[in-house]
Amino acid sequence: MEKLSNLEHKFLFYFGSLVVILFISLSYWQFNSYLQDKETIQKIVDTEKPIPVTLSDLYTNNQEIIFEYNNIQIIDGDELDIVKTWYLRSRVHNGENGYHLVTLYKHKISERNILVKNGWVPLDKNIDKTFLNKDIVFIGRLINYDKQTFGQDDIPNSEYLFRVDKEFLENETQTNLPNFYITLTTSCGSGVECINLTDPYDAPHLSYSFQWLFFAVCLIVVIFRKNKII
Repeated sequence: MEKLSNLEHKFLFYFGSLVVILFISLSYWQFNSYLQDKETIQKIVDTEKPIPVTLSDLYTNNQEIIFEYNNIQIIDGDELDIVKTWYLRSRVHNGENGYHLVTLYKHKISERNILVKNGWVPLDKNIDKTFLNKDIVFIGRLINYDKQTFGQDDIPNSEYLFRVDKEFLENETQTNLPNFYITLTTSCGSGVECINLTDPYDAPHLSYSFQWLFFAVCLIVVIFRKNKII
C-alpha cells in the first residue's frame, strides 16, 4: 500500500485500472457471445431431420420435442388460417435490405394459435402478392421469443415490428401463444425467401474479444511504465 501511495501518476493508475477492468469485461462479453453462437449452430446441426408435431404439441411442455432450434413439421398445417401479418424491420438478406414476414395463424378446429416467421421479403413488398397458403410447408425451427429493449418499443396497431415479442403480440391480438414461434426453412411461399439458419450472419465476436483484450494489455503496459513498475 505504501508503494501505491507513492506512485508518481496515481490518477493514471486508479483511473486506468478501472478502464482495464472495463476492457477485460467487454472482452469476456464478446468471447461469451462467440461461444453462444457456436452452441446455437451446433444445436441446429444436431437436429436436421424434421420431427412431425401437431399444433397442440407446441402447447405442451414435452422437452423431448419442444425445445429451441428443434427442427419440426406441423402436420396439421393445412388446417391453419391467417389471422394477421407484420413486417420485422431492418433485416438484410444477401446484401439487400428488407423485412422478415411474421404471421399469426389460427387452427380451424382447436382455434389455437401459432406465430410463424415466414421468411425475408424486400423493401418494396406487396402484401397482396406476398405468399400463398398453398405454397407453404410448415417445416422450420422452434425459436425463443425476443425481448423488448429500451428505445425501440413496438407500436400497437402497426404492421411493423422491431422484434418478435411474445407479451406484446399476445396483448396486441388477445391470443395465447405457445412457448416458441417457428422460423420456416422450407417452401416459405410465393414472394418470400426462406431464412437459412444453418448459415447465419457470422458476427465478429471473437475478433472483438481479442481487440478489447489487446487494449487492456496496452493500457496495463502504459500504467506500469509511467509509474516505473516495469
